[in-house]
Amino acid sequence: MLKCPATPHRLHKFRHKDRLYLADLNLFRLIEVNQIAWDAVELSVTLKTPELIDQLSKIYPKPSVIETLEALGDLQNNDHIFYADSQQHAPTEIRDRLKIYVPQSKEAWFKDPESLCAGTNIALYQTMQSLSKFADVYISGESEEEIIPGVRTIKLSREELQESPRRFNQSLNELKVNGILAYQTCGTYDLLPLLRGVNVPIVIQNHGPRGHAGLAINTTLLHHALMRPFDAITAPSESVAKFYAKFVGDTHHFHSNPNGVDAQTFRPMDKSEAKAQLAELMQDNRIQEQFTVGFLSRFQPEKGGHVFVQLAEKHPDLLFLVGGSYLLRPSAQQLPDNLIYVGFLPRKQLPMLYNAFDVYCFPTMAGEETFGLTLLEAMACGVPPVVPRFDGLPEVVGEAGVIVDAEELAEDMAGFAATVSAESLSKGVQELIADEFRLEIGQKARTRALTLTWDNNAKRLVQLFQELNQIKQNQRNAPDLSVGFVNHYDAFQNQVESQALLLNLTPLLEAPLQKKSGYVQTMEEGLALTLLKRHTPKQVEAVLSHVLDDASNAPKIVQRVLNFLNVLA
Repeated sequence: MLKCPATPHRLHKFRHKDRLYLADLNLFRLIEVNQIAWDAVELSVTLKTPELIDQLSKIYPKPSVIETLEALGDLQNNDHIFYADSQQHAPTEIRDRLKIYVPQSKEAWFKDPESLCAGTNIALYQTMQSLSKFADVYISGESEEEIIPGVRTIKLSREELQESPRRFNQSLNELKVNGILAYQTCGTYDLLPLLRGVNVPIVIQNHGPRGHAGLAINTTLLHHALMRPFDAITAPSESVAKFYAKFVGDTHHFHSNPNGVDAQTFRPMDKSEAKAQLAELMQDNRIQEQFTVGFLSRFQPEKGGHVFVQLAEKHPDLLFLVGGSYLLRPSAQQLPDNLIYVGFLPRKQLPMLYNAFDVYCFPTMAGEETFGLTLLEAMACGVPPVVPRFDGLPEVVGEAGVIVDAEELAEDMAGFAATVSAESLSKGVQELIADEFRLEIGQKARTRALTLTWDNNAKRLVQLFQELNQIKQNQRNAPDLSVGFVNHYDAFQNQVESQALLLNLTPLLEAPLQKKSGYVQTMEEGLALTLLKRHTPKQVEAVLSHVLDDASNAPKIVQRVLNFLNVLA
Protein backbone atom coordinates (compact mmCIF):
# COMPACT_ATOMS: atom_id res chain seq x y z
CA MET A 1 0.00 0.00 0.00
CA LEU A 2 1.24 3.51 -0.82
CA LYS A 3 2.55 5.24 2.31
CA CYS A 4 1.35 8.82 2.50
CA PRO A 5 2.18 11.64 2.70
CA ALA A 6 4.63 10.59 0.00
CA THR A 7 7.43 12.46 -1.73
CA PRO A 8 7.32 11.94 -5.49
CA HIS A 9 10.31 11.99 -7.78
CA ARG A 10 10.52 14.68 -10.43
CA LEU A 11 7.62 13.64 -12.65
CA HIS A 12 6.16 14.71 -15.96
CA LYS A 13 2.52 13.74 -16.56
CA PHE A 14 1.15 13.56 -20.09
CA ARG A 15 -1.55 12.00 -22.23
CA HIS A 16 -1.01 10.27 -25.55
CA LYS A 17 -3.84 8.78 -27.59
CA ASP A 18 -6.17 8.63 -24.56
CA ARG A 19 -3.52 6.84 -22.45
CA LEU A 20 -1.96 8.29 -19.31
CA TYR A 21 1.76 8.24 -18.57
CA LEU A 22 4.13 9.27 -15.78
CA ALA A 23 7.68 10.04 -16.82
CA ASP A 24 9.99 9.50 -13.82
CA LEU A 25 12.73 12.05 -14.55
CA ASN A 26 14.89 10.74 -11.71
CA LEU A 27 15.08 7.29 -13.29
CA PHE A 28 14.38 8.19 -16.94
CA ARG A 29 11.55 5.69 -16.89
CA LEU A 30 8.12 5.90 -18.52
CA ILE A 31 5.18 4.26 -16.70
CA GLU A 32 1.64 3.92 -18.02
CA VAL A 33 -0.97 4.50 -15.30
CA ASN A 34 -4.75 4.61 -14.90
CA GLN A 35 -6.81 7.68 -13.97
CA ILE A 36 -6.83 6.74 -10.29
CA ALA A 37 -3.02 6.66 -10.11
CA TRP A 38 -2.90 9.89 -12.11
CA ASP A 39 -4.94 11.64 -9.41
CA ALA A 40 -3.34 9.79 -6.50
CA VAL A 41 0.18 11.01 -7.28
CA GLU A 42 -0.84 14.63 -6.73
CA LEU A 43 -3.01 13.98 -3.66
CA SER A 44 -0.43 11.75 -1.97
CA VAL A 45 1.79 14.74 -1.19
CA THR A 46 -0.65 16.26 1.31
CA LEU A 47 -3.02 13.48 2.42
CA LYS A 48 -2.48 10.52 4.70
CA THR A 49 -3.23 7.09 3.22
CA PRO A 50 -6.72 6.67 4.81
CA GLU A 51 -7.63 10.22 3.73
CA LEU A 52 -6.39 9.49 0.22
CA ILE A 53 -8.49 6.33 0.02
CA ASP A 54 -11.54 8.18 1.29
CA GLN A 55 -11.10 11.05 -1.17
CA LEU A 56 -10.54 8.86 -4.23
CA SER A 57 -13.40 6.53 -3.27
CA LYS A 58 -15.82 9.43 -3.69
CA ILE A 59 -15.03 9.35 -7.41
CA TYR A 60 -13.87 5.79 -8.18
CA PRO A 61 -14.94 2.33 -6.89
CA LYS A 62 -13.17 1.66 -3.61
CA PRO A 63 -11.80 -1.80 -4.65
CA SER A 64 -10.18 -0.17 -7.69
CA VAL A 65 -8.71 2.54 -5.48
CA ILE A 66 -7.22 -0.03 -3.08
CA GLU A 67 -5.80 -2.06 -5.96
CA THR A 68 -4.19 1.01 -7.53
CA LEU A 69 -2.67 2.25 -4.26
CA GLU A 70 -1.22 -1.21 -3.63
CA ALA A 71 0.41 -1.12 -7.05
CA LEU A 72 1.78 2.36 -6.33
CA GLY A 73 3.04 1.06 -2.97
CA ASP A 74 5.05 -1.63 -4.78
CA LEU A 75 6.60 1.06 -6.96
CA GLN A 76 7.32 3.18 -3.89
CA ASN A 77 9.07 0.28 -2.14
CA ASN A 78 11.34 -0.06 -5.18
CA ASP A 79 12.04 3.71 -5.23
CA HIS A 80 10.00 4.25 -8.40
CA ILE A 81 7.80 7.34 -8.83
CA PHE A 82 8.11 7.99 -5.08
CA TYR A 83 11.07 8.06 -2.72
CA ALA A 84 11.04 4.86 -0.67
CA ASP A 85 11.98 6.79 2.48
CA SER A 86 10.72 10.36 2.23
CA GLN A 87 12.68 11.56 5.26
CA GLN A 88 16.08 10.29 4.10
CA HIS A 89 15.66 10.83 0.38
CA ALA A 90 13.66 14.04 0.26
CA PRO A 91 14.76 16.33 -2.55
CA THR A 92 17.43 18.87 -1.73
CA GLU A 93 14.97 21.73 -2.06
CA ILE A 94 13.30 20.42 1.13
CA ARG A 95 16.41 19.40 3.07
CA ASP A 96 18.68 22.37 2.32
CA ARG A 97 17.38 25.79 3.28
CA LEU A 98 18.24 28.46 0.77
CA LYS A 99 18.67 32.11 1.70
CA ILE A 100 16.45 34.43 -0.33
CA TYR A 101 16.36 38.22 -0.34
CA VAL A 102 13.09 40.07 -1.00
CA PRO A 103 13.65 43.72 -2.01
CA GLN A 104 10.07 44.85 -1.37
CA SER A 105 9.02 45.87 2.14
CA LYS A 106 7.21 43.58 4.56
CA GLU A 107 4.03 45.68 4.13
CA ALA A 108 3.82 44.45 0.54
CA TRP A 109 3.89 40.78 1.56
CA PHE A 110 2.36 40.73 5.05
CA LYS A 111 -0.89 42.65 4.94
CA ASP A 112 -3.62 41.62 7.37
CA PRO A 113 -5.05 38.48 5.72
CA GLU A 114 -8.56 39.13 7.07
CA SER A 115 -8.73 42.43 5.20
CA LEU A 116 -7.37 41.13 1.91
CA CYS A 117 -9.60 40.95 -1.15
CA ALA A 118 -7.20 41.18 -4.12
CA GLY A 119 -5.93 37.81 -5.33
CA THR A 120 -2.37 39.09 -5.82
CA ASN A 121 -2.11 40.27 -2.21
CA ILE A 122 -3.43 36.95 -0.95
CA ALA A 123 -0.94 35.10 -3.17
CA LEU A 124 1.99 37.16 -1.87
CA TYR A 125 0.98 36.61 1.76
CA GLN A 126 0.52 32.85 1.32
CA THR A 127 3.73 32.51 -0.72
CA MET A 128 5.78 34.01 2.07
CA GLN A 129 4.06 31.94 4.76
CA SER A 130 4.89 28.69 2.93
CA LEU A 131 8.30 29.75 1.63
CA SER A 132 9.44 30.33 5.22
CA LYS A 133 9.11 26.57 5.81
CA PHE A 134 11.77 25.76 3.22
CA ALA A 135 14.05 28.82 3.06
CA ASP A 136 15.41 31.67 5.16
CA VAL A 137 13.94 34.90 3.81
CA TYR A 138 15.28 38.42 4.31
CA ILE A 139 12.96 41.36 3.55
CA SER A 140 13.93 45.02 3.23
CA GLY A 141 12.97 47.00 6.32
CA GLU A 142 13.74 50.00 8.49
CA SER A 143 14.87 47.76 11.35
CA GLU A 144 15.91 44.16 11.93
CA GLU A 145 13.22 41.91 13.36
CA GLU A 146 11.71 38.45 12.95
CA ILE A 147 8.27 38.65 11.34
CA ILE A 148 7.56 34.92 11.47
CA PRO A 149 9.97 31.99 11.88
CA GLY A 150 12.11 31.92 8.76
CA VAL A 151 11.42 35.54 7.72
CA ARG A 152 13.40 38.54 8.98
CA THR A 153 13.60 42.19 7.97
CA ILE A 154 17.07 43.62 7.35
CA LYS A 155 18.40 47.13 6.73
CA LEU A 156 19.00 46.71 3.03
CA SER A 157 17.16 48.41 0.17
CA ARG A 158 17.27 48.92 -3.58
CA GLU A 159 18.33 52.52 -3.01
CA GLU A 160 21.62 51.27 -1.52
CA LEU A 161 22.24 49.30 -4.71
CA GLN A 162 22.07 52.52 -6.71
CA GLU A 163 24.35 54.30 -4.25
CA SER A 164 26.98 51.56 -4.10
CA PRO A 165 26.63 48.30 -6.08
CA ARG A 166 29.82 46.98 -4.50
CA ARG A 167 28.58 47.49 -0.93
CA PHE A 168 25.15 46.09 -1.78
CA ASN A 169 26.63 42.91 -3.27
CA GLN A 170 28.94 42.62 -0.29
CA SER A 171 25.91 42.63 2.03
CA LEU A 172 24.29 39.85 -0.03
CA ASN A 173 27.52 37.85 0.09
CA GLU A 174 27.73 38.23 3.87
CA LEU A 175 24.20 36.84 4.15
CA LYS A 176 25.14 34.07 1.68
CA VAL A 177 22.03 34.88 -0.36
CA ASN A 178 21.18 32.28 -3.03
CA GLY A 179 18.64 34.37 -4.90
CA ILE A 180 16.32 37.36 -5.03
CA LEU A 181 12.52 37.07 -5.11
CA ALA A 182 10.45 40.07 -6.17
CA TYR A 183 7.04 40.71 -7.62
CA GLN A 184 6.32 42.91 -10.60
CA THR A 185 3.75 45.66 -10.49
CA CYS A 186 2.36 47.32 -13.58
CA GLY A 187 4.38 50.22 -14.94
CA THR A 188 7.13 50.19 -12.26
CA TYR A 189 10.76 49.77 -13.16
CA ASP A 190 12.29 49.69 -9.69
CA LEU A 191 13.59 46.15 -10.33
CA LEU A 192 15.90 47.27 -13.15
CA PRO A 193 18.88 48.04 -10.85
CA LEU A 194 18.69 44.49 -9.50
CA LEU A 195 18.81 42.97 -12.99
CA ARG A 196 21.76 45.19 -13.88
CA GLY A 197 23.78 45.22 -10.68
CA VAL A 198 23.34 42.00 -8.69
CA ASN A 199 25.15 38.79 -9.51
CA VAL A 200 22.71 36.26 -8.03
CA PRO A 201 19.64 34.65 -9.64
CA ILE A 202 16.54 36.83 -9.67
CA VAL A 203 12.99 35.46 -9.85
CA ILE A 204 10.24 37.97 -10.64
CA GLN A 205 6.67 36.95 -9.89
CA ASN A 206 4.20 38.16 -12.52
CA HIS A 207 0.55 38.18 -11.47
CA GLY A 208 -0.58 40.74 -14.08
CA PRO A 209 0.86 39.96 -17.52
CA ARG A 210 -1.27 42.41 -19.50
CA GLY A 211 -3.85 45.15 -19.26
CA HIS A 212 -3.51 48.87 -18.44
CA ALA A 213 -3.36 49.86 -22.13
CA GLY A 214 -0.21 47.84 -22.78
CA LEU A 215 1.72 49.18 -19.79
CA ALA A 216 1.89 45.78 -18.08
CA ILE A 217 3.15 44.13 -21.28
CA ASN A 218 5.90 46.69 -21.76
CA THR A 219 7.02 46.38 -18.14
CA THR A 220 7.30 42.61 -18.52
CA LEU A 221 9.10 42.85 -21.86
CA LEU A 222 11.67 45.25 -20.41
CA HIS A 223 12.38 43.00 -17.42
CA HIS A 224 12.49 39.97 -19.70
CA ALA A 225 14.96 41.65 -22.06
CA LEU A 226 17.39 42.34 -19.21
CA MET A 227 17.31 38.81 -17.81
CA ARG A 228 20.46 36.76 -17.78
CA PRO A 229 20.48 32.99 -18.35
CA PHE A 230 20.12 32.45 -14.58
CA ASP A 231 17.07 34.70 -14.04
CA ALA A 232 13.37 33.82 -14.38
CA ILE A 233 9.80 35.09 -14.42
CA THR A 234 7.15 33.00 -12.67
CA ALA A 235 3.41 33.16 -13.28
CA PRO A 236 0.49 31.15 -11.85
CA SER A 237 -0.35 29.48 -15.18
CA GLU A 238 1.12 28.40 -18.51
CA SER A 239 -1.11 30.96 -20.21
CA VAL A 240 1.41 33.73 -19.49
CA ALA A 241 4.23 32.07 -21.45
CA LYS A 242 1.79 31.32 -24.28
CA PHE A 243 0.70 34.94 -24.33
CA TYR A 244 4.26 36.28 -24.45
CA ALA A 245 5.16 33.92 -27.26
CA LYS A 246 3.47 36.58 -29.41
CA PHE A 247 6.24 39.03 -28.51
CA VAL A 248 9.41 36.99 -27.96
CA GLY A 249 10.80 34.00 -29.81
CA ASP A 250 12.12 32.18 -26.74
CA THR A 251 9.95 31.96 -23.62
CA HIS A 252 12.21 29.70 -21.54
CA HIS A 253 12.59 32.43 -18.91
CA PHE A 254 8.86 32.06 -18.12
CA HIS A 255 8.02 29.37 -15.56
CA SER A 256 4.59 28.27 -14.38
CA ASN A 257 4.07 28.01 -10.62
CA PRO A 258 0.38 27.57 -9.75
CA ASN A 259 -1.11 29.32 -6.76
CA GLY A 260 -2.45 27.19 -3.93
CA VAL A 261 -5.29 26.94 -1.49
CA ASP A 262 -5.58 26.16 2.21
CA ALA A 263 -7.73 23.05 1.79
CA GLN A 264 -8.24 22.74 5.54
CA THR A 265 -9.85 26.18 5.77
CA PHE A 266 -11.64 26.00 2.44
CA ARG A 267 -13.43 22.65 2.59
CA PRO A 268 -16.96 21.31 2.04
CA MET A 269 -19.49 22.09 4.78
CA ASP A 270 -23.09 21.04 5.21
CA LYS A 271 -24.70 23.09 2.45
CA SER A 272 -28.00 23.53 4.27
CA GLU A 273 -26.18 24.87 7.31
CA ALA A 274 -24.04 27.25 5.20
CA LYS A 275 -27.13 28.58 3.42
CA ALA A 276 -28.91 29.04 6.74
CA GLN A 277 -25.98 31.06 8.15
CA LEU A 278 -25.86 33.30 5.09
CA ALA A 279 -29.65 33.69 5.05
CA GLU A 280 -29.55 34.87 8.66
CA LEU A 281 -26.66 37.24 7.90
CA MET A 282 -28.48 38.76 4.92
CA GLN A 283 -31.97 38.49 6.45
CA ASP A 284 -33.19 36.80 3.26
CA ASN A 285 -34.74 33.31 3.52
CA ARG A 286 -34.62 32.82 -0.24
CA ILE A 287 -30.99 31.76 0.19
CA GLN A 288 -32.16 28.65 2.04
CA GLU A 289 -34.90 27.82 -0.41
CA GLN A 290 -33.53 28.42 -3.90
CA PHE A 291 -30.77 27.14 -6.17
CA THR A 292 -27.87 29.62 -5.84
CA VAL A 293 -25.25 30.78 -8.33
CA GLY A 294 -22.35 32.58 -6.66
CA PHE A 295 -19.72 35.14 -7.59
CA LEU A 296 -16.87 36.50 -5.43
CA SER A 297 -14.57 39.21 -6.78
CA ARG A 298 -14.57 42.91 -7.55
CA PHE A 299 -18.03 43.31 -9.07
CA GLN A 300 -16.75 45.42 -11.93
CA PRO A 301 -17.07 45.20 -15.73
CA GLU A 302 -13.72 43.53 -16.48
CA LYS A 303 -14.42 40.91 -13.83
CA GLY A 304 -17.69 40.07 -15.56
CA GLY A 305 -20.05 42.02 -13.30
CA HIS A 306 -22.32 43.22 -16.10
CA VAL A 307 -22.47 39.74 -17.62
CA PHE A 308 -23.36 38.24 -14.22
CA VAL A 309 -26.28 40.69 -13.98
CA GLN A 310 -27.41 39.68 -17.48
CA LEU A 311 -27.16 36.02 -16.41
CA ALA A 312 -29.39 36.73 -13.40
CA GLU A 313 -31.93 38.43 -15.66
CA LYS A 314 -32.02 35.34 -17.89
CA HIS A 315 -32.78 33.06 -14.92
CA PRO A 316 -35.41 34.67 -12.68
CA ASP A 317 -36.06 31.24 -11.13
CA LEU A 318 -32.51 31.06 -9.71
CA LEU A 319 -30.88 33.12 -6.96
CA PHE A 320 -27.60 34.95 -7.67
CA LEU A 321 -25.25 35.88 -4.82
CA VAL A 322 -22.43 38.44 -5.15
CA GLY A 323 -19.63 38.89 -2.63
CA GLY A 324 -16.88 41.48 -2.98
CA SER A 325 -15.73 45.02 -2.30
CA TYR A 326 -17.34 46.89 -5.17
CA LEU A 327 -20.81 46.95 -6.67
CA LEU A 328 -21.32 48.21 -10.21
CA ARG A 329 -24.30 50.26 -11.39
CA PRO A 330 -25.43 53.33 -9.49
CA SER A 331 -28.33 52.93 -7.12
CA ALA A 332 -30.59 54.61 -9.69
CA GLN A 333 -30.33 51.52 -11.86
CA GLN A 334 -32.33 48.65 -10.45
CA LEU A 335 -30.54 45.33 -9.97
CA PRO A 336 -32.56 42.18 -10.66
CA ASP A 337 -34.67 41.10 -7.71
CA ASN A 338 -33.03 37.66 -7.77
CA LEU A 339 -29.51 39.12 -7.29
CA ILE A 340 -28.36 39.64 -3.70
CA TYR A 341 -25.28 41.73 -2.98
CA VAL A 342 -23.62 40.14 0.05
CA GLY A 343 -20.81 42.69 0.18
CA PHE A 344 -17.31 42.28 1.61
CA LEU A 345 -16.81 39.47 4.12
CA PRO A 346 -13.60 38.80 6.07
CA ARG A 347 -11.71 35.73 4.89
CA LYS A 348 -12.73 33.65 7.91
CA GLN A 349 -16.34 33.83 6.66
CA LEU A 350 -15.59 32.97 3.04
CA PRO A 351 -15.82 29.15 3.47
CA MET A 352 -19.39 29.67 4.64
CA LEU A 353 -20.13 31.90 1.65
CA TYR A 354 -18.65 29.47 -0.89
CA ASN A 355 -20.56 26.55 0.62
CA ALA A 356 -23.79 28.50 0.28
CA PHE A 357 -23.28 28.44 -3.49
CA ASP A 358 -24.65 25.54 -5.52
CA VAL A 359 -22.59 26.68 -8.53
CA TYR A 360 -19.71 29.15 -8.74
CA CYS A 361 -19.73 31.34 -11.86
CA PHE A 362 -16.59 33.37 -12.58
CA PRO A 363 -17.07 35.30 -15.85
CA THR A 364 -13.88 37.37 -15.57
CA MET A 365 -12.44 38.95 -18.71
CA ALA A 366 -9.73 41.04 -17.04
CA GLY A 367 -6.36 41.40 -18.72
CA GLU A 368 -4.57 40.45 -15.50
CA GLU A 369 -6.49 37.24 -14.81
CA THR A 370 -3.78 34.56 -14.77
CA PHE A 371 -5.32 32.10 -12.33
CA GLY A 372 -8.48 32.96 -10.39
CA LEU A 373 -7.78 32.41 -6.70
CA THR A 374 -11.45 32.63 -5.68
CA LEU A 375 -12.15 30.00 -8.31
CA LEU A 376 -9.76 27.57 -6.62
CA GLU A 377 -11.15 28.37 -3.15
CA ALA A 378 -14.68 27.61 -4.36
CA MET A 379 -13.47 24.34 -5.88
CA ALA A 380 -11.78 23.41 -2.58
CA CYS A 381 -15.21 23.80 -0.97
CA GLY A 382 -16.60 21.28 -3.45
CA VAL A 383 -18.51 23.87 -5.47
CA PRO A 384 -18.54 23.12 -9.23
CA PRO A 385 -17.44 26.12 -11.34
CA VAL A 386 -18.49 27.64 -14.66
CA VAL A 387 -15.72 29.72 -16.30
CA PRO A 388 -14.87 31.12 -19.75
CA ARG A 389 -12.14 29.52 -21.86
CA PHE A 390 -9.75 32.36 -21.17
CA ASP A 391 -6.16 32.70 -19.91
CA GLY A 392 -5.33 30.49 -16.90
CA LEU A 393 -8.88 29.60 -15.85
CA PRO A 394 -9.09 26.31 -17.81
CA GLU A 395 -5.76 25.24 -16.26
CA VAL A 396 -7.20 25.66 -12.77
CA VAL A 397 -10.47 23.88 -13.56
CA GLY A 398 -9.09 20.98 -15.61
CA GLU A 399 -11.91 18.44 -15.90
CA ALA A 400 -13.52 19.57 -12.65
CA GLY A 401 -15.92 22.16 -14.00
CA VAL A 402 -17.75 23.52 -17.03
CA ILE A 403 -15.71 25.67 -19.41
CA VAL A 404 -17.63 27.80 -21.92
CA ASP A 405 -16.45 29.54 -25.06
CA ALA A 406 -15.06 33.07 -24.92
CA GLU A 407 -13.55 35.38 -27.52
CA GLU A 408 -10.04 36.60 -26.73
CA LEU A 409 -9.38 40.14 -27.94
CA ALA A 410 -6.36 40.84 -30.13
CA GLU A 411 -5.71 44.00 -28.08
CA ASP A 412 -6.87 44.95 -24.60
CA MET A 413 -9.90 47.24 -24.51
CA ALA A 414 -10.40 49.29 -21.34
CA GLY A 415 -9.10 46.49 -19.12
CA PHE A 416 -10.83 43.72 -21.09
CA ALA A 417 -8.79 40.95 -22.70
CA ALA A 418 -11.75 38.81 -23.78
CA THR A 419 -15.53 38.76 -23.97
CA VAL A 420 -17.95 36.06 -22.85
CA SER A 421 -21.70 36.11 -23.34
CA ALA A 422 -24.43 35.54 -20.77
CA GLU A 423 -25.86 32.96 -23.19
CA SER A 424 -22.71 30.82 -23.01
CA LEU A 425 -22.59 31.05 -19.21
CA SER A 426 -26.28 30.21 -19.04
CA LYS A 427 -25.69 26.92 -20.85
CA GLY A 428 -22.91 26.09 -18.39
CA VAL A 429 -25.10 26.80 -15.37
CA GLN A 430 -27.93 24.72 -16.81
CA GLU A 431 -25.58 21.74 -17.19
CA LEU A 432 -24.97 21.83 -13.44
CA ILE A 433 -28.57 22.11 -12.28
CA ALA A 434 -28.98 18.33 -12.39
CA ASP A 435 -28.13 17.08 -8.89
CA GLU A 436 -26.19 13.94 -9.82
CA PHE A 437 -23.89 15.66 -12.32
CA ARG A 438 -23.38 18.69 -10.06
CA LEU A 439 -22.34 16.53 -7.11
CA GLU A 440 -19.97 14.51 -9.30
CA ILE A 441 -18.27 17.66 -10.61
CA GLY A 442 -18.19 19.12 -7.09
CA GLN A 443 -16.27 16.09 -5.82
CA LYS A 444 -13.85 16.36 -8.75
CA ALA A 445 -13.40 20.06 -7.97
CA ARG A 446 -12.43 19.28 -4.38
CA THR A 447 -10.02 16.56 -5.51
CA ARG A 448 -8.50 18.89 -8.08
CA ALA A 449 -8.05 21.65 -5.49
CA LEU A 450 -6.22 19.30 -3.13
CA THR A 451 -3.41 18.98 -5.68
CA LEU A 452 -2.75 22.75 -5.61
CA THR A 453 -1.21 23.77 -2.29
CA TRP A 454 0.85 26.75 -1.18
CA ASP A 455 3.55 24.40 0.09
CA ASN A 456 3.89 22.97 -3.41
CA ASN A 457 4.12 26.52 -4.72
CA ALA A 458 6.97 27.27 -2.28
CA LYS A 459 8.79 24.02 -3.10
CA ARG A 460 8.69 24.86 -6.80
CA LEU A 461 10.17 28.28 -6.04
CA VAL A 462 13.01 26.74 -4.06
CA GLN A 463 13.65 24.17 -6.78
CA LEU A 464 13.69 26.93 -9.41
CA PHE A 465 16.28 28.90 -7.43
CA GLN A 466 18.44 25.79 -7.20
CA GLU A 467 18.19 25.21 -10.94
CA LEU A 468 19.07 28.85 -11.66
CA ASN A 469 22.08 28.68 -9.34
CA GLN A 470 23.24 25.59 -11.20
CA ILE A 471 22.92 27.44 -14.51
CA LYS A 472 24.91 30.35 -13.07
CA GLN A 473 27.58 27.97 -11.78
CA ASN A 474 27.92 26.40 -15.22
CA GLN A 475 28.16 29.77 -16.99
CA ARG A 476 31.34 30.32 -18.95
CA ASN A 477 32.80 33.66 -19.94
CA ALA A 478 32.20 34.23 -23.62
CA PRO A 479 35.36 34.76 -25.71
CA ASP A 480 36.17 38.39 -26.37
CA LEU A 481 35.97 38.27 -30.16
CA SER A 482 37.15 41.24 -32.15
CA VAL A 483 34.75 42.29 -34.90
CA GLY A 484 35.51 44.97 -37.48
CA PHE A 485 32.99 46.64 -39.78
CA VAL A 486 34.47 47.81 -43.10
CA ASN A 487 33.54 48.79 -46.63
CA HIS A 488 34.78 46.27 -49.19
CA TYR A 489 35.25 46.88 -52.88
CA ASP A 490 34.14 44.02 -55.12
CA ALA A 491 36.19 44.40 -58.32
CA PHE A 492 34.06 41.90 -60.23
CA GLN A 493 30.78 43.66 -59.41
CA ASN A 494 32.39 47.11 -59.40
CA GLN A 495 30.58 48.06 -56.20
CA VAL A 496 31.22 48.66 -52.54
CA GLU A 497 29.67 46.32 -49.95
CA SER A 498 29.64 46.41 -46.16
CA GLN A 499 31.34 43.53 -44.36
CA ALA A 500 31.66 42.34 -40.77
CA LEU A 501 35.08 40.76 -40.17
CA LEU A 502 35.75 38.37 -37.30
CA LEU A 503 39.40 39.28 -36.84
CA ASN A 504 40.74 36.74 -34.34
CA LEU A 505 39.85 34.43 -31.50
CA THR A 506 42.84 34.93 -29.17
CA PRO A 507 46.03 36.96 -29.26
CA LEU A 508 47.84 33.76 -30.30
CA LEU A 509 45.55 33.27 -33.29
CA GLU A 510 44.58 29.80 -32.11
CA ALA A 511 42.41 27.53 -34.24
CA PRO A 512 39.89 27.71 -35.68
CA LEU A 513 40.46 31.40 -36.42
CA GLN A 514 44.05 31.52 -37.66
CA LYS A 515 43.47 33.64 -40.73
CA LYS A 516 45.12 37.01 -40.06
CA SER A 517 42.90 38.93 -42.44
CA GLY A 518 39.77 37.81 -40.64
CA TYR A 519 36.66 35.85 -41.55
CA VAL A 520 33.70 37.47 -43.24
CA GLN A 521 30.41 37.30 -41.34
CA THR A 522 27.04 38.75 -42.21
CA MET A 523 26.52 42.24 -40.89
CA GLU A 524 23.75 40.96 -38.67
CA GLU A 525 25.99 38.27 -37.13
CA GLY A 526 28.77 40.79 -36.61
CA LEU A 527 26.33 43.18 -34.95
CA ALA A 528 25.05 40.40 -32.70
CA LEU A 529 28.60 39.36 -31.72
CA THR A 530 29.44 42.94 -30.82
CA LEU A 531 26.29 43.72 -28.88
CA LEU A 532 26.41 40.47 -26.88
CA LYS A 533 29.51 41.77 -25.12
CA ARG A 534 27.36 44.23 -23.18
CA HIS A 535 23.74 43.24 -23.70
CA THR A 536 21.52 40.22 -23.10
CA PRO A 537 20.40 38.01 -25.99
CA LYS A 538 16.87 39.43 -25.74
CA GLN A 539 18.17 42.98 -26.10
CA VAL A 540 20.20 42.00 -29.14
CA GLU A 541 17.15 40.27 -30.59
CA ALA A 542 15.20 43.51 -30.22
CA VAL A 543 17.88 45.47 -32.10
CA LEU A 544 18.00 42.94 -34.95
CA SER A 545 14.20 42.88 -35.16
CA HIS A 546 14.40 46.61 -35.84
CA VAL A 547 17.10 46.52 -38.54
CA LEU A 548 16.11 43.35 -40.40
CA ASP A 549 13.59 43.33 -43.21
CA ASP A 550 12.14 40.13 -41.75
CA ALA A 551 11.98 40.45 -37.95
CA SER A 552 11.30 36.72 -37.56
CA ASN A 553 14.95 36.06 -38.49
CA ALA A 554 16.23 37.95 -35.42
CA PRO A 555 15.89 35.11 -32.86
CA LYS A 556 17.42 32.66 -35.34
CA ILE A 557 20.51 34.84 -35.84
CA VAL A 558 20.94 35.40 -32.10
CA GLN A 559 20.64 31.67 -31.40
CA ARG A 560 23.14 30.86 -34.17
CA VAL A 561 25.66 33.30 -32.72
CA LEU A 562 25.08 32.01 -29.16
CA ASN A 563 25.69 28.44 -30.33
CA PHE A 564 28.93 29.58 -31.96
CA LEU A 565 30.07 31.32 -28.76
CA ASN A 566 29.16 28.29 -26.64
CA VAL A 567 31.40 26.10 -28.77
CA LEU A 568 34.33 28.47 -28.24
CA ALA A 569 33.75 29.12 -24.52
